[in-house]
Amino acid sequence: MNDLTVSAPHSQPFRSWRIWLGLGFTFLLLAVLVELTAPFGGGKLLFRTLFDYDSANYQHIVVGLTYLPRLTVALLCGFALSVAGCVMQFVLRNPIAAPTTLGVASGAQFGLIISMLLAPGLAMLPAVTFAFIGGVFSTALVFWLSARKGFAAVQMVLSGMVVSLFLGSVNTMLMLVNEKHLTNVFVWGTGSLNQNGWDGVWHLAPVIAATTALLLLVQRPLSSLALGDTVADSIGVNVKRYKIISLGLAILLTAVVVSEVGLIGFVGIVTPNIVRLLKVRALSARILLSGLLGSLMLLLSDLLIQAIPKEVTSQLLPTGAMTALIGAPFFLWLLTRNIWPSQHAQTADAALHYKQTSFTRQLLWLGTGLVAVIAVAATLGNQDSGWFFSISSDVLALRAPRLFSALLAGIGLAVAGTLIQRMTTNPMASPEVLGISSGASLAMVLCVMFGIKLGRDGQILVGTLGALTVAAVIWATSRKQHFAPMTVILTGIALSAALDALLRITLSSSSEDAQALLTWLSGSTYLTSWRDVLMLIGGISPLMLIALVTSRHVNVVSLGQVSAGSVGMHVGRVRQGILLMVAALTTLCTIVIGPLTFIGLLAPHMARAMGRYDARSQLISACLIGAIVMTLSDWVGRMVWFPWQFPAGLISSMLGGIYFLYLMRKN
Repeated sequence: MNDLTVSAPHSQPFRSWRIWLGLGFTFLLLAVLVELTAPFGGGKLLFRTLFDYDSANYQHIVVGLTYLPRLTVALLCGFALSVAGCVMQFVLRNPIAAPTTLGVASGAQFGLIISMLLAPGLAMLPAVTFAFIGGVFSTALVFWLSARKGFAAVQMVLSGMVVSLFLGSVNTMLMLVNEKHLTNVFVWGTGSLNQNGWDGVWHLAPVIAATTALLLLVQRPLSSLALGDTVADSIGVNVKRYKIISLGLAILLTAVVVSEVGLIGFVGIVTPNIVRLLKVRALSARILLSGLLGSLMLLLSDLLIQAIPKEVTSQLLPTGAMTALIGAPFFLWLLTRNIWPSQHAQTADAALHYKQTSFTRQLLWLGTGLVAVIAVAATLGNQDSGWFFSISSDVLALRAPRLFSALLAGIGLAVAGTLIQRMTTNPMASPEVLGISSGASLAMVLCVMFGIKLGRDGQILVGTLGALTVAAVIWATSRKQHFAPMTVILTGIALSAALDALLRITLSSSSEDAQALLTWLSGSTYLTSWRDVLMLIGGISPLMLIALVTSRHVNVVSLGQVSAGSVGMHVGRVRQGILLMVAALTTLCTIVIGPLTFIGLLAPHMARAMGRYDARSQLISACLIGAIVMTLSDWVGRMVWFPWQFPAGLISSMLGGIYFLYLMRKN
């Protein structure tokens, strides 16, 4: 029996007084915040606006057309996202199924950007239409990718992550091309509840009310799914039909909300799990209570943002970023509670079909490919008059630092990705997935935003501290689960979301420094110099040498806690050393180029697909693959779309995303 739907035999009975106590405290806090944030005098003006509205009073107009619609939209969006998350978790028997894990937000943002930038002739259609289509498309893609694995928890999370990263890279490229729309779209992507009337309420309320009513109408046959698909089918329930209906309604709720206000993270994950902790059994009660808690959570987050003095920030912060800051710590706490179903605690890799390949011949081919890519990047260019071939020393002097910076960053992240995958025995782990690169980036961004001037040595120190902090949180959260793949991935996703929220809050200001950081955050080699190349060589070379020398230990630790310990290895110390090397490598690459996505995930995968199963050969092959992909990405970003230049990190994300979409569907 699945513990997502049925309480354990010895669980504590559900006590309603806990809910009423919690709700009472929350309503009290909300009342205080409303008094603090209501414009022009607090609650008294709010009361007069509601019951004695004067259309000639500008204070009433402001409250009636901005403040009250914003609060109402917060209630509606929180309710919808929580109901959608509750239904997804119940139907898929997946405690981490939620709107944000299915790629809906990135798809909706993609649809909106396409309508704004590439389809101005269709301006007569509302932007919500395009955002809704994009959200439905991305969600359908996630379901299609995970269908072969029966919508397993890990598979759906990874599919959503890959789709989100891939579409996010495309979105960023389109925003960089049209910078005048950059800020508005960027803030929209963080979840902005700003309202200039009641139009948003009228768009949301009918759809949310009708969809929730339909879900409650089918809750009786849906409840039978708690007994298992086989039993439900035996009593006459069309399992497939009701799953499609309920998931379709949940997707509709999510897409409508995201298309209206942007990305609101963690609400759909946190509140259904709170209801589970409260031991609520009836599905209808779960749906309604999840919706109520979601409304309160989002409203509380929005009021907290409005209570921040204007002197602290240049403009109102996006609400979606605040929900991530509130939800991520709670999500990490849930991981330490060990409340996940046992079947989700570990996820075995698919059976490997081992193939014998010549390592020497493979190195020859990869080495030849790398030399060819370097030659093309150094000599073939593009300009106003078209493509040209040049071996001029002046041209090489300009291109060489960027070329070798990209090459070395690819090597460093390939080593980091291989080590973290080996340590966690999780082929989907990587520095960017686990939030390690985000930790280094956030530390750097905060220093810039607070006006702290750092040299390269200071940047390395600060970035390493940020990366090590994230690694320490992952270590502390996952140690009780013996670094189970599911736990490590969930911890990394939660940390990445929280760190990304902090970055978005920082970058949502209109300062020149904040906007200048956007290109760096996309993974750019634009400002690299020979000093950066030497720093990468000096840092990556010894760490790579250590990894190769200790490859035997890496092989043994990948056998698992019990097996590695049985041969006398101190597993904890080896894992600590690996995390330290991963943090150092990630920090070096992040400082020079910025946070890069997919390289640490892609290169080890491709090396393994080529038949490299032991740590040493996988490390060497992954380094060559990472160097080729990054060098090629940097050249493509600089030359193919000339005069536009796209950061190497975005191009590598697109190339890696296409590969992983193919790989996940194939497997």
